[in-house]
Amino acid sequence: MQANLKKTGVAALVSFAMMAGAVAPAHALGKREKGFLTGVAATVAVGALINQQRNQQNQHPRRVVQQQPQYYAPQPQYYVQQPTPTYARTAPVAYEPRYRAPSIYSVPAATTFNEYSPQMRREIQLELARYGYYSGSIDGAWGPNTYRAVQAYARDSGNTSSLNSVRGAYGFYDALVG
Repeated sequence: MQANLKKTGVAALVSFAMMAGAVAPAHALGKREKGFLTGVAATVAVGALINQQRNQQNQHPRRVVQQQPQYYAPQPQYYVQQPTPTYARTAPVAYEPRYRAPSIYSVPAATTFNEYSPQMRREIQLELARYGYYSGSIDGAWGPNTYRAVQAYARDSGNTSSLNSVRGAYGFYDALVG
């Protein structure tokens, strides 16, 4: 106990000595420097107290009491076999394929239109617009508006059968642009 008291006294004296040394030239220091030195002195004093406390704890180690393990008898487990599910078999359903119209992008008129140069495609759209069949933008792209305009012009001019083949579509477009 006396050794602890002696260590505490020494730590206090050291911290006070440091504070006194820091305070002595304090008249030449500003407010911030004084605050800094006070913080350093407080840190040293607190560090000394913490180290002292750790040393005291290491001198008197705690006793660890271990409890004896407790054993339990396993509980019996009962398994009930679940019945296997049975599923009713159904007759396979036959589906008849429905007729699906070809896409407007795969018809011969579309493939033929896309084989022309961009300038020629714009001319075809421009001619269809001049006749009043096409109202979309003149961009040279095949789409629903171009498809409807080509179909309507072919119907009105009596050339619907020519759009069913690539050869007939070339003739149709060449006659349109002229």
